[in-house]
Amino acid sequence: MILAKNTFQNCIVYCGVPCGTINHLGTLSAEEKLDYNKLKKDIKVWMTSGNLSQEPVVNIIYVPIFIALLNKDLFVTPPFGDLMPSLDTNIPKDTFVKLNFLAYSFYNLFDSIGAKLDIYSLGNLSDHLAKNLEDYISSINHKSHLSETSEIGVSLILIDRTLDLCTPTSNNMESFLAKILRTFPHLPHHDNDVAINMSLLFGSVTEVLKSYEIPGCLASMEDEMMDLLISQKGKRLLNTVNQFLNDITLAKGSPKLRTPTRISGHSLEKLLSKIQSTNSIDSMTIHTEKLQCILAIIEASISQKADQIELLTSLEKLALQNLSVSRESSSILVQLSNIIRTRILRGLDVENLLALLIHVYSLAGTQIRFSTQQERRLEESIADAIFEDFQILKENPLMNTKSAYQRSLLLLVAFVILGGDDVAVAQETSCNIAARILNTLRLIAEQRLILQDYRFCMLKPSSQEATRYISILEQVTKDIFSVDMNRELRDLHKKSSSFISAGFNLILRGKTKRHPRDNPYILIYVVGGITAEEAKVIQEVVSAHSNEKSPHIILAGSRLLNPLDIVDKMFFS
Repeated sequence: MILAKNTFQNCIVYCGVPCGTINHLGTLSAEEKLDYNKLKKDIKVWMTSGNLSQEPVVNIIYVPIFIALLNKDLFVTPPFGDLMPSLDTNIPKDTFVKLNFLAYSFYNLFDSIGAKLDIYSLGNLSDHLAKNLEDYISSINHKSHLSETSEIGVSLILIDRTLDLCTPTSNNMESFLAKILRTFPHLPHHDNDVAINMSLLFGSVTEVLKSYEIPGCLASMEDEMMDLLISQKGKRLLNTVNQFLNDITLAKGSPKLRTPTRISGHSLEKLLSKIQSTNSIDSMTIHTEKLQCILAIIEASISQKADQIELLTSLEKLALQNLSVSRESSSILVQLSNIIRTRILRGLDVENLLALLIHVYSLAGTQIRFSTQQERRLEESIADAIFEDFQILKENPLMNTKSAYQRSLLLLVAFVILGGDDVAVAQETSCNIAARILNTLRLIAEQRLILQDYRFCMLKPSSQEATRYISILEQVTKDIFSVDMNRELRDLHKKSSSFISAGFNLILRGKTKRHPRDNPYILIYVVGGITAEEAKVIQEVVSAHSNEKSPHIILAGSRLLNPLDIVDKMFFS
């Protein structure tokens, strides 16, 4: 419309997607797909509608805008946020297409900075992504890339999320950002941001205007604040919020706020209400960016979900202790079956308990096999819980937000009603869903079976320490910094750009394999997403091993995850 309603002789479009993506209907010829030719033709048609005296000039420049920086050492790739490795070796066709676009985007990113890549992969989908990227490098580079800029050595390590589903299903809140992601719903149409209720600042809206209410978010947060959210627990952040509120007050010429004897979420909520009551909306909007972050911290601190999360965390610890001590004779599934049956009394819901089950099965891996009797009892408990939720949803179908689990139940409700309201059908379907969930859990437990060094996540660091959970990401990062320079990282598959170059390397260097640490920069990308907790742990590992010779490590992933995201992906997508 802008082009059609105005008169432009020249038009330059910066496009964030490769030219191949515009062929979503599969109708374009090979020539039209190249260099955005079809899009150029369309733009020229729009421009010439303004009766130009001469042929318009259109240039479309591809810029690989597919990353979103969270801080200088952490980023996500929103266009590929829904990528998740499958639990079997079959890769759906649409995943292959997305994988190809991701590889091409990575190629353009690294090419633009003059990076020379060593590519490593861990997991089936990561292997395919590494191969696609290597194919782009070898085919495009050899044909047309004659860069005169000095190359930057980068080790790219690609890891499948499904190899370790313990971390993203954990309720560990060592990172306050994890608490925020766990407390708030997603910002509509966004995977990496949250929707913050702003009514404490600007008052509640009437029911008529409810649909027009705009939530706050964290998108405009400063890097320093993001660093604090990732690395800190609640106490220091609450002190920071108290300082922010004082700064806002002093900026308006008001007297300094009295610091509470004990700074808590509730005391800060009162301070914020006091500021709101004595200032106009116009004066408050000046500090909107900072106030959104303040509200997120306060609301996460006083959330009603805190008790539920605390209980789930204690159940995680119970599971780890039970599995590490009892091993094959573990009764953890019996205990979880009982908890599922009494979940309403405990203030728990099915989705969070499913996340806990994913955590337990991924933690156990192939180290521990659960008995058929225990699994049968667990399956019955899940089926009964699903049927109970079905009945509740049938009686109270109106809900503001619907998760993938709730949407599945709503479909079941509609199906049963259309079938004559046959309760037996609902019970049978609940049993089928429960059986599918158990099969999925067994597949989750087998994901690390192909690995040699990273098969286990329950590890005993030393004889003096108790068994604890150590994520694959933490293990890989520690091994990169290991003092044993000759240790081969057997599970990391190194991609060679060609058999010829691989042969030359073998002749010139003997059998010595390159190590990720050989490059000054290491990018670890998790296909399927990362958690705030992982960002904190990797930051601590890097800090503990940092010296002037250490490589610079950057962590990235498809998206930011919380436990319920994994439940949706594993069971209901």
